Amino acid sequence: MSKPAERFSFTTSDGVRLSFLSAGAGPTLLILHGWSQGAALFKYQLSGLSDRYRVIALDMRGHGQSDKPLHGYRIARLAKDLQEMISALAPQPLYLLGHSAGASVIWSYLEMFGDAGVSKLVFIDEPAALLAQPYWSEQERLEAGAILTAEQLFEFTGQLRSSKAEEATRNILMSMVTPAMTPRQREELIAVNLQFPRALAARLFIDNVTRDWRDFIHRIKKPTLIAFGRASPHPVECQQWIHQQIKGSRLEIIEAEDGGSHFLFLEAPQRFNTLLQDFLDS
Repeated sequence: MSKPAERFSFTTSDGVRLSFLSAGAGPTLLILHGWSQGAALFKYQLSGLSDRYRVIALDMRGHGQSDKPLHGYRIARLAKDLQEMISALAPQPLYLLGHSAGASVIWSYLEMFGDAGVSKLVFIDEPAALLAQPYWSEQERLEAGAILTAEQLFEFTGQLRSSKAEEATRNILMSMVTPAMTPRQREELIAVNLQFPRALAARLFIDNVTRDWRDFIHRIKKPTLIAFGRASPHPVECQQWIHQQIKGSRLEIIEAEDGGSHFLFLEAPQRFNTLLQDFLDS
């Protein structure tokens, strides 16, 4: 039987204490959550995969139980935090998994620091470019995964800085899950998200949404698994596009009736863990 995950911490070069959960031993699977989420949401991976891997789920700065400084809420700084943590842990082999904005952090890490020491990559439902440019064709928008206009971006982040912050958080999260998610799971998801102060979350949201990774993704050379839930608010075309750009990558789609949402690792944990284990062991 797997032992429960334990909490540890790591301090970055700019003095921020990052909290992370760790369980198991063996090859290291290092998990990065998405925007305004947290390590606690990967409880099924920490418990279900730690019999064969050392599973580490990080609370990125500002999130979960990590410190909440007033600086550093950019994808590039989160990638630097990741690089410093990897250097400290020196895991071999290393598998990197990024959910949503966590995938953007990994893309930034790979672009700045290279892929030496990384054995395999897993990306869950992050588009290459979330912000729609007004001159794009419909096909370009779908392939990029651009579901937001500039007006929608600033309307939402304005709400995060207002008395409507919790309501706006709840609304965006509920648009990303299936009707089958239980009320308890929904409240857990919302509670973890609200651990990230809303004004800081707004800053990171803007930085992530305005990134465009389309000129980088084709440069990824490591074995890659791309996982997508059919009930995601993102168009499936954007994940198919990423799959086409990364040679030899594997795309797995989980249908909505099977728990395939933006949070497929929560709604379809057994199915997802099986896919993940099969990919990592292959």
